[in-house]
Amino acid sequence: MENQENKKLIRARHRVEEIKKFYKHVVAYILVNLFLAFVWNFSFKLFGDFIVSNQFNGGENTYLPIWFIWGIFLALHGIKTFGYPNLFGKDWEEKKIDEFMKEEN
Repeated sequence: MENQENKKLIRARHRVEEIKKFYKHVVAYILVNLFLAFVWNFSFKLFGDFIVSNQFNGGENTYLPIWFIWGIFLALHGIKTFGYPNLFGKDWEEKKIDEFMKEEN
C-alpha cells in the first residue's frame, strides 16, 4: 500500500513540474516578445519568400511574425501539459444521441 502511495506522490510531483515548466514558457513567451516588439527590430529569410520578423509588413503575407510561430509551439506545449481537449468524447456522443432521439419524436 505504501509503495502505491509513493508512486502517486512521484506522479503528482512530476505533473506539478510539467505545469511549472509550461507557466515559465508562457512568461518567457510574453517577456521576449514584448522585448522584441518594442526594443529590437529584426527580420531574416526563412525559406522562399517568407521572412521571419517581429514586425508587420503592411498586408502582404510574406512575413511570419515570430510570436505566431512561437505561439504554435506554446499551444502544443499546453496540449502536452494539460491534455488534448476531447471534443468528441463519450459525453459528446451521449448528448448527440439524446438530441437526435428527441428530434425523431
